Amino acid sequence: MDRYPHIFTPLKVAGLTLKNRLLSAPTSLAELSPESRLTPENILYYRLRAAGGCCAVIIGDAIAHGDTGIAHPRQAALDDHDLVPSLVQAVDAIHAHDCAAGIQIDHGGGLAESGFVKRDGRPRGPSDYVQPWGEQVYGLSLDEIYEIVEAFGNAAMVAKSSGFDMIQLHSGHGWLLHQFISPVTNTRTDDFGGSFEKRMRFPLMVLERMRQAVGKNFPIEVRISADERISDEMPEYSGYGFETGLRIAEMYDGKADLIHVSVGNNNDWESAMFMISSCFTDYELNAAYAAEIKKHVKTPVTCVGAWTDVERIERFLEQTEVDAVSLGRALVADPFLPKKARAGHASDITNCLRCNECVGSMYTTRTIRCTVNPLIGREREYFNPLPQALKKKKILIAGGGPAGLTAAIESAGRGHDVILCEQKNELGGTLHYADGVDFKEGVERLYSTLIRRAESVGVSVMLGIKVDARLAEEIKPDVIIAAVGGLPVIPPISGIDSPEVLKSAHIRKETPIGDNVVIIGGGLAGMEIALHLSEESHKVTVIEMLDEIAPDTNPLHRSGLLWRMKGNENLKVETCMRCVSVEKTGRGFTINAIDTSRATHAFPSDTVILAAGLKANTEQAEALRGLAPEYYLIGDGKKARKIIDAITEAYDAVVDIGLL
Repeated sequence: MDRYPHIFTPLKVAGLTLKNRLLSAPTSLAELSPESRLTPENILYYRLRAAGGCCAVIIGDAIAHGDTGIAHPRQAALDDHDLVPSLVQAVDAIHAHDCAAGIQIDHGGGLAESGFVKRDGRPRGPSDYVQPWGEQVYGLSLDEIYEIVEAFGNAAMVAKSSGFDMIQLHSGHGWLLHQFISPVTNTRTDDFGGSFEKRMRFPLMVLERMRQAVGKNFPIEVRISADERISDEMPEYSGYGFETGLRIAEMYDGKADLIHVSVGNNNDWESAMFMISSCFTDYELNAAYAAEIKKHVKTPVTCVGAWTDVERIERFLEQTEVDAVSLGRALVADPFLPKKARAGHASDITNCLRCNECVGSMYTTRTIRCTVNPLIGREREYFNPLPQALKKKKILIAGGGPAGLTAAIESAGRGHDVILCEQKNELGGTLHYADGVDFKEGVERLYSTLIRRAESVGVSVMLGIKVDARLAEEIKPDVIIAAVGGLPVIPPISGIDSPEVLKSAHIRKETPIGDNVVIIGGGLAGMEIALHLSEESHKVTVIEMLDEIAPDTNPLHRSGLLWRMKGNENLKVETCMRCVSVEKTGRGFTINAIDTSRATHAFPSDTVILAAGLKANTEQAEALRGLAPEYYLIGDGKKARKIIDAITEAYDAVVDIGLL
C-alpha cells in the first residue's frame, strides 16, 4: 500500500488522466537560443522533471502575441512558427517518461518593457498608467484587444498541434489578464472596465477563444492570483484581496479544467516576493487560499507555493480535498522527489532551501543554478553520465562540511574506498549555524540528508580526527581531498581578538547569548544571526561599514530578509559605521565606532559577535598537499564562498579520480 495514497492517486482532468497529484510548475528559462527557441539544454531541463516522476511538466512563460507581449529577452512567442520544432522536441522528451506535457501561455501587457515591445516600443495594458519604476503603459485599443484575444486562440492551437497534452493560461502575477482584472491597472470606462464583471470580460474572452481552438476534451488550466498581497508601502496601489480572488475562481469555475492557485503581483517587490517565496516566509503559503477556493468550485484545484515536504503534501491533499500540488523549486533541488516518495525513499529527497539562487542566477547570468543540485544547468550529465571510475582508489577526505560530505558521497558512489575525517565531533561544518533557526530549516535538512547519504553509500567516518602527515602515513591514501573549511576574518579592531568575542561561524543553538547583542558585520551571515536573535527577544544592533546590508546574496533572498525585518523593534542596523574597538566593561562590552562624518558612537552590549566573513584555511590545506599521489582542494578551504560553490566544486572534484 502506498504511504502517500492521496499523492499517488490518478487525477482525471478533461480528457487527460494524470498519473499522480504532483505537477511540475511552469518555470521559464532565460538562456534560450538567440532566436528564442528551446535549446537542447532547455529541453533536457524539462525532460529531467518528467524522468523524476511528476505527472505533468509545464513549460513556462510562452507569449501569445510576440508584437506586444514580450516581457524579457529571448522569450518564446507562440506566433513565431519557427519555434514549433523545438516545442515538438520538448514534448517528445517529456512523453518519453510517461508524463503529460503542458505549456503556459501568457502576455506581458504593461510589464513588457519598452525595449522588448516589437510594435513601436510602447508597453500596452488595459489603461494608461505609469509603472512604479517609471515606465509609461498605454491602454489597448478595442482592435488590439480583439487581436490579442485571437492570438491567444492561435497560440492554444499551436500548442495542441505541437503535441502538448494541456495548456495553462496565466491570469495572475500582474501579467496582462491580471492587469485587466485589477481595478488599479484597469480604469477603463467601456465594456472592458469598471465593474468586476466587466474587468473579467477580457480574461473570459481569452479563455473562451482558447476553448474554441482546442476543443472540449483538451485540458486548460488557469493560474490565478488569489490575493495581490500588495505591501502597505504602495498605498497608491491598493491591490485586491482574497474576497476578489475567490470571485475570480468562481468566474473560471466550469470554464477552466483546473484552477491553479497562486498569489502576488509583479508590480510590487513585496508582493513579488510571495510569488517566489524565500526561506523567510512560511512553507505552503498559498495552502489556505486553495483550500477555501476548493469549497466554492466544482473545477479541480491545484496549489503552488513553497511545497517541499511530501508528508505535508499528503496531509494537505487528504484534509482539504484540494486536487493537486504544483512544485517548482522543489523539483529543481531534486527532480526525483516523486519517484523517491513513491519508492519509500522520502528521507533521501534533497530539499529546496528556498534560497533563490536558481532565480537569482537567471537575473544575473541568464543561466540557472541550484545550491543543492550541482547538475542543474548541466542536465546533460543526467542522461549522458560521466564515465565511472576505472580504478578503485582509497580516498581520504579532510573535513565533514557540505564540501567534504558531497565529495565523500560522490566518490563512494563511483566505487572508491572513502574515509572521511572531521576534526570536530559532528558532521555538517558551518551548516550547524542553522540549528534551531526557523527560517533555516532547509539547511538543517540538507546536512542531515548528506550525513544519511554518506552512511548509506558506505563512507567510513572518523570524528574528532584531524588529517595530518601521521594519519596520511598510516592510511596511505591514493587521494587526499582537502575540504578543511574556512577561518573567521579578524579585522584590525582593538580588542576584537578577545576569546569572549564570538565568531558567527561558531555559534550554535546552545551558545550562551546575552540580552543585548552587538554584531560587527552586516553581510548575509551577520544579518541572519541578527534576525534570529532579535526574534528570540534579544536586543540586537548591527554595525556595518557599507551603506547597505547583505549585499552578498541574491536580490530575492535579500528582499525576503528585508521583509522579515520590517517592524522588528528588537533589531537596529547602523550602516556607514566602522567599528574601531571592543572594550571589556565589567560583565559586558562597549563597542566604539565612527561614522562617515568621523563622529564617535558607543554601543553597550552583553555579547559581541564578529561576522566579518570567512577566509580560506590555507595553512591547514597546504599542509596536506603532497601527502598522497593525488590532491584536491575544495570548498571554503580553497576560497570562502557559498554553499552552492562548496557542493558544486566537490561534485566536480571527484570526476577524474580513478580514470587512470
